[in-house]
Amino acid sequence: MIRAQKESEEKLRLLKSAVANANDAIIILEAEPGKAPGRRILYVNEAFTRMTGYSFEDAFDRTLRMLRGPNTSLAEVNKIREAFDRRKPVRVELVNYRKDGSEFWVECNIVPFADEKGLFLHWVSVQRDITERKQAEKEKERLMYKINTINADLTELNQQLETIGAERTMSLMALTVADRVRNPAAMIGARCRRILAKQDIPEELRESFKYIAEGADRLDEIVKEFEALLKNRQSQFEHYDLNKVVESVVSIIKKEASNKGVEMVVNIFKEALKINMQRDLLRVAVYHVMRNAIDAALSGGRIMVETYGDENNAVLAVSDTGPGISKEDHENIFKPFFTTKEKGFGLGLPLVKQIVSEHLGKVTLESQMGKGSIFKILFPFRWIEEKLS
Repeated sequence: MIRAQKESEEKLRLLKSAVANANDAIIILEAEPGKAPGRRILYVNEAFTRMTGYSFEDAFDRTLRMLRGPNTSLAEVNKIREAFDRRKPVRVELVNYRKDGSEFWVECNIVPFADEKGLFLHWVSVQRDITERKQAEKEKERLMYKINTINADLTELNQQLETIGAERTMSLMALTVADRVRNPAAMIGARCRRILAKQDIPEELRESFKYIAEGADRLDEIVKEFEALLKNRQSQFEHYDLNKVVESVVSIIKKEASNKGVEMVVNIFKEALKINMQRDLLRVAVYHVMRNAIDAALSGGRIMVETYGDENNAVLAVSDTGPGISKEDHENIFKPFFTTKEKGFGLGLPLVKQIVSEHLGKVTLESQMGKGSIFKILFPFRWIEEKLS
C-alpha cells in the first residue's frame, strides 16, 4: 500500500515537472463556468508566461478571453465554445494577443480531464506558437500569386508582341520593296527597251538586253506582290472614332481603379475623333496607359482620362496623382526592361510607344515629383505621305 502510494506520488511529481517545463503553453481551466462568463484559469506553466507575457498571478482566476483581440477568429472561438458545451476535445488555430498587445498565432488543443472514476474535473489547453509557420504560409501564397500574375502577364505580353512584330515586319518589308526596288527596276526596264528599239545593236547584245528587261519585268511583278501585301495590311486599318476605343477600355478598367480606391474621372470630347487605326492594337496601347496610371496612383488618389482634338491631331491624355517620374527617368521610361515599379518587366510603355508609332502618332510625358504624371498620345487625323516613307 505504501509502495503504491509512493509510486503514485512519484508519477504525480514527474507529471508536474513535465507540465512546468514543457515548451508548449499549458493552461488548466475549471470544469464548468461560474457566475462570470467563461471558465476560470486555475494554472499556467512557465511556457505560457514566455509566450504571452502574463505571469501566473496575471492569469489566475481570469478566462481565455484575456488572450482574445480584434483579429481573433470568432468562428474558431465558437468551435471552442461548442466543444465545452459537448465536453468534447477540440483543435483550433487562431490569433492570440500578448500582454503587450502584439499578435501571435497558436495551435490550441483543448481536452476534458476526468479522474479515475470518470468524474469531470478540468479542461487542459495546450497551445503552441505557430506564428512562423503562418507567416511562411502567407509568404508562399503571396509568391504563388505573384508567380501566377507574372505568368499571365508574360503570356499576354508575348501575344501582343508577336502581333506587333508580325505587323511591323510585314509593313517594313512591303514599304522597303515598294520604295527601293520599284523605281530602279522600272528605270532598268525602260532603258533596255529603248536600246532594243534601235536597229544597229549586235545580236549577242540584243539577247543580253532582252534578258535584262525580262529580269526587270520580274522584279516589277515582285513589287506588285508586295504592294498587294501592303494593301492587305492597310485594309486592317479603319477610320474609327478614338472616343469609342477609349470608352470601351474605360468600361473594362474602371473596376480596377475602384477596387484600389482610386477615383477615375473621364472627359470624352463631344465630337467624334476619327483616325486611321487598327482597333485591337490601339485598345492594347490605351489599356496599358490607363493601367499604368492606376498603378501609379495611391489609394484615395485620382486619375483623369481625357480626349480632345486640335488642328492636326486627336489626343488622349491620361493623368494621375501618383508620386511622379524623375527627370532622370524621363529618357528611360520608354526603353524596354526599364521600370520604376517593384513588380513588372518594364515592357508596357515601350509596347505603347511601338503601337502608337505604327499609327504614325507619338507619346509625350509631363511629370513632376510629388505631383503626378500626364501621358499624352497624339494621333494625326491625316496620314501625310512623307511619314509613310
